[in-house]
Amino acid sequence: EPDTVVGWLWAEAKGEALREHGAQVYVGDHTGDVRGARVAGALSVAVTTGPCDAAELRTAGADVVLEDLTGFPAWLAAFEADRAA
Repeated sequence: EPDTVVGWLWAEAKGEALREHGAQVYVGDHTGDVRGARVAGALSVAVTTGPCDAAELRTAGADVVLEDLTGFPAWLAAFEADRAA
């Protein structure tokens, strides 16, 4: 279940909402999601299940690119372990 749902925002405008809610990590499937994460100062985790391929997402500045969301739980566990260390 999501913490908060905010609609009708795109790219950099989405970043403002992410920052307002203190997002540290943002997962998306589009270069606009990567831009939003950047504006928010959040880590951008991109998945290639949407309209953009891995190269586009990396070029846009994604910090992490996953093939799909099945890899996210393991990535998140490692991320949280690194932060706790």
